[in-house]
Amino acid sequence: MVVIEAARGGRPSLATLEAADGDALLGLFDRLSSESMYRRYFSPMVRRERLRESVARIDHHDREAVAAVEGAHVVGVAEYSRAPGSAVADMAIVVADAWQRQGLGTRLVAALAERAAEEGIEGFAVDIQGDNFGALRLFKRVAPGVRMTFSAGVGEAVIPV
Repeated sequence: MVVIEAARGGRPSLATLEAADGDALLGLFDRLSSESMYRRYFSPMVRRERLRESVARIDHHDREAVAAVEGAHVVGVAEYSRAPGSAVADMAIVVADAWQRQGLGTRLVAALAERAAEEGIEGFAVDIQGDNFGALRLFKRVAPGVRMTFSAGVGEAVIPV
């Protein structure tokens, strides 16, 4: 991990993840509730190997991840992935249950957007379950003028970076 914002005032530090940080990310997912896991992956179960493989593909251009770190523990992560040459990247975020509703998601998205802009990304595509009120509130904070389109209970939108 490479620290991009130091911890202060009880707030976790922010760091970019490196391809070798798979075990640190697994620690976060081991501490998520089943609801938080479902909200992030739209599935009640996720193969652990998939998580490690996702981190291993970070290249800091088409794939990036920013983590919130408290002591030695990752407590949240926001990541993007784009097809090479695209100006829009898929974005996802998850925050450990104990750290939700404390502004950490907003900080993670802002840091990820800064990295994305440096790499030529113009927007983040997001999918949010219609009853995921925490994620919907975060969406309204970071993209107040953007309207979401709903289909089959899932909202979709592109957030300008």
